[in-house]
Amino acid sequence: MWTIFYTILLIVSITEAKPRTDVTVSGLSSGGAMTAQLHLVYSSTISGSGVLAGPPYYCAQGSSARGYECLYGPTKLIPVEKLISQLQLYVSAGTADPTSNLKNDPVYIFSGRYDPVVFCRYC
Repeated sequence: MWTIFYTILLIVSITEAKPRTDVTVSGLSSGGAMTAQLHLVYSSTISGSGVLAGPPYYCAQGSSARGYECLYGPTKLIPVEKLISQLQLYVSAGTADPTSNLKNDPVYIFSGRYDPVVFCRYC
């Protein structure tokens, strides 16, 4: 009897399931970097993001030397045009969702020039 009930429940839940549209992602420090990446690449699934004390999107620009600057500063400004063109390359290659999905998505960024890197003296 219970087997039949759970089978029916499973079938109904599968047929009535709708994809969620309220998924957001947030992250702190390196998680903030991943948050920015996830929101831009999976913009059809993720509808908002919160980046706390994380480096900006495409900060390292594919270079390990620049990656060090992203972590320990000072970071150099990246022209927005360069960020947009790089993201468009990813969209064209099919490795990122269309940027039109980002319209009206809420994004919270908390960072500052004097954010210190977490120093773990007693970890």
